[in-house]
Amino acid sequence: MPSFKSARAPKLCIIADDLTGALDSAAPFAGRGMSTTVAFEPEAVDEALATGAEIIAVSTRSREIEPERAAAAVRMVLKQLPHGTPLFKKIDSRLKGHIAEELSALNPSVMLVAPAIPEFRRNVRAGAVTGFGVTEPIPVRSRLGALADRAVVPDTDSLDDLRQALKTAPDALPVGARGLAEAMAEMMTGRAEADAPKPPAGRALFVVGSRDPITLAQVDALKRTRDALWYGAPNGILSETGTSAGLTLVQALPGETEISGADVSANLARSIHPALTAGCDLLFMTGGATAEAILRQMGIRSAMLLGECLPGLPLARAGHLTIIAKSGGFGNGNTLAVLAGLGEKKAS
Repeated sequence: MPSFKSARAPKLCIIADDLTGALDSAAPFAGRGMSTTVAFEPEAVDEALATGAEIIAVSTRSREIEPERAAAAVRMVLKQLPHGTPLFKKIDSRLKGHIAEELSALNPSVMLVAPAIPEFRRNVRAGAVTGFGVTEPIPVRSRLGALADRAVVPDTDSLDDLRQALKTAPDALPVGARGLAEAMAEMMTGRAEADAPKPPAGRALFVVGSRDPITLAQVDALKRTRDALWYGAPNGILSETGTSAGLTLVQALPGETEISGADVSANLARSIHPALTAGCDLLFMTGGATAEAILRQMGIRSAMLLGECLPGLPLARAGHLTIIAKSGGFGNGNTLAVLAGLGEKKAS
């Protein structure tokens, strides 16, 4: 494989603090026909650049680590990029993670901070994130640390608001979530609508590591409406395994003793691979830490992103395997049931 130093500069590099964020924010570009590769860790940037993709997205895997290490991970990505590569800093739409420290590593002179996702009814009003999944307004500038005075924080209730924000701050570092990425992708491609790739028919493995209430409701709906072989995994540990010709569902559950989320994710990864992944056509994962742990266990460092099969469900390919990873807080109550149905319809 050629060195990244000989690869052409991408048209945009998206830097996210977790895997689902990298996928979510890159999907609007992939769905509009731009070649897109996602690196699942900073060490895979050279592998992603070597594909020659127009869009590169990188997970720094820094959501849950110490602030200083999070900033160092961002600097590591920057050092590997060709000089002059345009940047997009993806942040969580509910402002989780080490936002101030990671932005300090980028050190922008001015930045457009717009974490709204209007499609999911999550907006910015009076400088605070509000809407779906937000119990109390979250002031945006409070998460920006020493760089707060460099930020433009517009009210954004719609995709058109995000388009206008980009037009009024063309030289600012774009800092946002999937909504801002959608507006950027439209502007870069001239395409209002994105194509939706279809998941494959065949054996599907759904792995649920997130405990977000939104995800738990989606799992309940899936179990009620679809024929799935379900396994509960206390603290991520499976006591038995087996596979279905159709859909196998593995769900992390609370254990007798409380352990860290990272340990739960690591346990899940060891439990399902290779026991349940062998011969799998579709691997769906929810929870960024869960997805990162599973893909690392499988030795998958990057993948080609094709777009979103459903809103908030980016679809990528790594060899023969189709990968879908969802943030815990995305989607509506029947998202997983609808996803399972897409594969069933294709098979029939």
